[in-house]
Amino acid sequence: MQRDLNRLKQRKSRRHKAIGLFILCVLVALVMVMMRTCSDQFAEPYNTNYQPMDTMRKQGNGS
Repeated sequence: MQRDLNRLKQRKSRRHKAIGLFILCVLVALVMVMMRTCSDQFAEPYNTNYQPMDTMRKQGNGS
């Protein structure tokens, strides 16, 4: 009887550890995917039409 109870506790403990590990892996994968999508959004420069002020003055675009 005691042996069955101990075996049941061990199985329950293993099951909880496995579920915890699975949830941890899912969370890590989710964070990695979110970081990847976030970095892909900022791959391009913010302002692609940027020109330095001195070149704008030389071209006569300034007022």
